[in-house]
Amino acid sequence: MKVVAILDTHLSSGGGFNQALNAILQMQRLSHGLFEFEAVTFRRDNLVFLNQLGVTASLYKKTWRDKCFDSIAKRPSGLAFLHRHKIVSGFEAHLLGRGADLAYFVTPESGFSRLQRLNYITTLWDLCHRDCPEFPEVREFGAYHRREEYYRHHLGAAVCILTDSEKLSKTAAFRYGIDPERFLSMPFAPSPFLERPSAISTKEILKKHELSEGYFFYPAQFWPHKNHIRILEALLLLRNSSKRPTVVFSGKDYGSEPHLKSFVQAHGLQAQVRFLGFVDSEDIRGLYEGCQALVMPSYFGPTNIPPLEAWSLKCPVIYTKLHREQAGDAALLIDPDSADDLAKAMEAIGNPETRHRLIEAGSQRLAGIALDRSEEEASLLQILKKFAARRKCWGRTLKCPVA
Repeated sequence: MKVVAILDTHLSSGGGFNQALNAILQMQRLSHGLFEFEAVTFRRDNLVFLNQLGVTASLYKKTWRDKCFDSIAKRPSGLAFLHRHKIVSGFEAHLLGRGADLAYFVTPESGFSRLQRLNYITTLWDLCHRDCPEFPEVREFGAYHRREEYYRHHLGAAVCILTDSEKLSKTAAFRYGIDPERFLSMPFAPSPFLERPSAISTKEILKKHELSEGYFFYPAQFWPHKNHIRILEALLLLRNSSKRPTVVFSGKDYGSEPHLKSFVQAHGLQAQVRFLGFVDSEDIRGLYEGCQALVMPSYFGPTNIPPLEAWSLKCPVIYTKLHREQAGDAALLIDPDSADDLAKAMEAIGNPETRHRLIEAGSQRLAGIALDRSEEEASLLQILKKFAARRKCWGRTLKCPVA
């Protein structure tokens, strides 16, 4: 049997890209000695990262035919036409031509998920369009309905649906009427690049970005749901108590950065807030090591990658209480709607005993998550073996028309 992982994202997506790499490495490890494995990506520069991690990978160049197929498949009448004439996309024909038996979508909402013949494993990271539908990125111009259509079409037919938590698995099973046994709760892991010692020292990285140690760090793309504004409001409250902490934001702008910069300008926070933009992965480790704490008041979850990265690098965490299931007692939990709550947590981080407790609890929490992941990997391996046994019941897919 051959498993092919599909990487349909890019480094600029931040934590999602790192999690996709983790998923590929995990599947490669589970397949070793049992199944053939490779990855396919749509971006040439992704091959560099995959090769660095020792993953056999190939490039598929999207064509106008693929785009036409996807457009047709999104309409019920078009999908019926494709079914009736047994037409597959050029991408699926490519996978079949490489001997794939099982496709693995390592990110949600892939643009090439409409497979006509191949079985697949898929990934679900959140259902925040249902949890927090008021945010523009999941509400405006049909975003909510596109997500709903995708999940209703895509999840039910999967051999397995990988989520990042038991909570999400139960919620998705209930909302979409899918057998709970189809879900597997696979915890996230820190970025694979953080495991390697940086070639650049923390001191050099801080100098590069003109920073001094002791700032609060928030590595997150600039989406409204990331809740950067609450941090800025907390800075104003701390100013009233004569404190002037520095906050460092890193990430790509997806619409909310101008709003935040306007707030900073209007309230005279320029000396306390740094916008680094998108930061290379080799710098992230040093930025964690130089900070006083990670502060993450994001609304979307139920789990996120930055707390895992902070715990792995002995960095205290301030986190939203909405994601208590992930954090346990390894973070100061705050109400993401309350700037006062966040300001008090930022003050509390200055206590050496509090910092020591959070660092110790973070190490323990990370170890517990790693143990959970190991148990879920054993379950995933059994799913793969079960599918491999059933795959023997039919021969290689015959040729069929390609869009």
